[in-house]
Amino acid sequence: MRLPWEAGAYLRHAISRRKRPDLDVKNILEETTEILNLSYIAKRYFSKDRTWLYQRLNRSVVNGKPSAFTEAELQKLSDSLNEISHIIQQTSIKLTH
Repeated sequence: MRLPWEAGAYLRHAISRRKRPDLDVKNILEETTEILNLSYIAKRYFSKDRTWLYQRLNRSVVNGKPSAFTEAELQKLSDSLNEISHIIQQTSIKLTH
């Protein structure tokens, strides 16, 4: 028998692992892909190689299934972009002070 808080934790974990094939991440990132080093993002934030990231961006079929980001991966990608943005902003400030 699962206790209520265990069920909630299980549900949150299941939702975070749900894939989001409906979200066109490549299109959303379109303006930034030439600016960003996607290999760096894959390695630094996901501990994966660039192929893993490009498969998800391009919705490649892997092992017979279309690849897609999970909710948790989308959050991690968003967090990584925020962190990179902050680093760039701080670098810009250093140049003018």
